[in-house]
Amino acid sequence: MRLYHYLETKWALDDIRRGRLKLSTIEDMNDPYEGFSVCSDHEVTQAALEKTLWELVNKYIALCFSLSPNNILMWSHYGEKHKGICLGFDVPDEFTRPVEYIHNVQAVGNMIVERREDVSDEKGNKIVDQQLGAKFDGWCYEQEVRVHLGRNEKDEETGQYFREFNEHLVLKEVIAGVRFPYSKKLIQDALTGYSGQENVTILKACRSTKNFEIVMDEEWV
Repeated sequence: MRLYHYLETKWALDDIRRGRLKLSTIEDMNDPYEGFSVCSDHEVTQAALEKTLWELVNKYIALCFSLSPNNILMWSHYGEKHKGICLGFDVPDEFTRPVEYIHNVQAVGNMIVERREDVSDEKGNKIVDQQLGAKFDGWCYEQEVRVHLGRNEKDEETGQYFREFNEHLVLKEVIAGVRFPYSKKLIQDALTGYSGQENVTILKACRSTKNFEIVMDEEWV
């Protein structure tokens, strides 16, 4: 599956040079309802939901992508107002989890009690799936797909988590935004040393003259 990650230019170039991509913790994501997409009026159930959430926070971390490389709003919000870069990766389908967009927080009844074994695996897994991958449908323009991973060691220099490019995270496209103020050579230089650079396509995003649409210039020089 081809997936896209929008970044400011300085961070995109740094990721290319270092051959890695920053992971996002639940508490660092920009939606205050991240993980809080399920609730219950039942006191014990609600307490169990919150306990499960913090267990997930401490256990999981995610690579966040979009299905689209030409989303005007994504370029505006995450791609440095169209001055940044969008990286395209090939990721095996079986590692991905599309975000489910919902209109309201999902209420559950008294289905979680004090003993975890009293909850069926099917019900428990459904709740965890909602906590990890459901968001308010106002975010649906992002067309988000996630790869959830266990936490690894923090980078000592930045205090952040990263995942190295590998056979399950293969860089295939580097797309400069409509307002990208630099030359193509800056990206080409950043790719020097990347083992798969000969298979990476460098593109320039452009405005369509006929529609509110971002199109790609494959002949950028």
